[in-house]
Amino acid sequence: MTDRKKSIIAVTLIVSLVAIGLGHFLFNFYALNQKNGVEEPKTIKKEDSQLPVKYSHISTSINNNKQEIDMLEINLSTGKVEIAPALSHESLFGFEELSKIASKSKAYAAVNAGFFYEYGDPSGMVVIDGRILTKSSGNFPVFTVKGNKAELSKINTEIYMLHNGEKVKVSDINRIGKPGNIVLYTHDFGRDNRAAVSNTSVVIEGNKVIKVIKTIDPTPIPEKGMVLTFYEPYSYAYGEFPIKHGDSIEMVCKPEIEQGMQAYECGSWIVKDGKSVAPDRDDWVGLLTNRDPRTVVGIKKDGVVVLMTVDGRQPGYSIGVSAKELADILIDYGVKDAAMLDGGASTEMILKGKIVNKPSFDGKERPLGGALVVRVME
Repeated sequence: MTDRKKSIIAVTLIVSLVAIGLGHFLFNFYALNQKNGVEEPKTIKKEDSQLPVKYSHISTSINNNKQEIDMLEINLSTGKVEIAPALSHESLFGFEELSKIASKSKAYAAVNAGFFYEYGDPSGMVVIDGRILTKSSGNFPVFTVKGNKAELSKINTEIYMLHNGEKVKVSDINRIGKPGNIVLYTHDFGRDNRAAVSNTSVVIEGNKVIKVIKTIDPTPIPEKGMVLTFYEPYSYAYGEFPIKHGDSIEMVCKPEIEQGMQAYECGSWIVKDGKSVAPDRDDWVGLLTNRDPRTVVGIKKDGVVVLMTVDGRQPGYSIGVSAKELADILIDYGVKDAAMLDGGASTEMILKGKIVNKPSFDGKERPLGGALVVRVME
């Protein structure tokens, strides 16, 4: 047999083996997605990276609708990457473009985070670097990172002040006060407690009461201290205010906020224990049966965190998905638990300083209340 014939046989054998392997891959790929109504092969573009963050762009069709999906997979177990909340203007209030939040946070990547009120303040629990800014609502799962492990779970935050061996129950932390509330304010809230109504405010520094003020004006918050504000009507008799100047007092939070912990409250559960639990309606989003842009955070069975955006409201490019369609996509990718983040015109992903998806807000960035940022350690 000539050398030329041997070469032809060898090349033919290699091509056949590659075809068999590719065919096996495509068979599994199609079988995996048949139940989701995928009518055409997925196009996957992956960015080669030695970093513990993998980025993929996926073009597909689901139930005859074109979809463009961007996905980040973050391996926290390497100890070389972290995920943390970041607020607009590094404050509880206000709005800012994701690109600016990511830049100031020195983020390798970022997505829009959860829901927020009309002034940009987050809807639920936020903890940054072990510092609690707002408590949980108790209605939705909270995405937490402790050390090299992420979790999605429901948290019911209890905050109280320990004073003379007694518990003084705190209604909320860093929120605008309501009649009868007892609210704790830290410097994250701003320069003062914004309490322009009748109240009694306790100024605390170093776990010591340095001042007790009955006022109708806002009380300044010490940079390294707190203000505990009692809003009328009070729950104690007039003239019998229980806290005095010079008393010892300290904040207690249950469950305990661990050192370096990160937390951000999400919207509805989408996937739980590997099964779809996507509801038809969400208190923040409204109907989830519509096909819209979506942002979601998930955790795979091996602990890898998934941040995913699906573009929408752009016929001919990407339609968007319902919550149930989103759950099916996530389950296909091995996600065990997942919860909704803000979506619609807010859906956005940044990678290395560039917007990688196509936001539906007239092709521009929509100002946001906050983000989840991914930082890679040098």
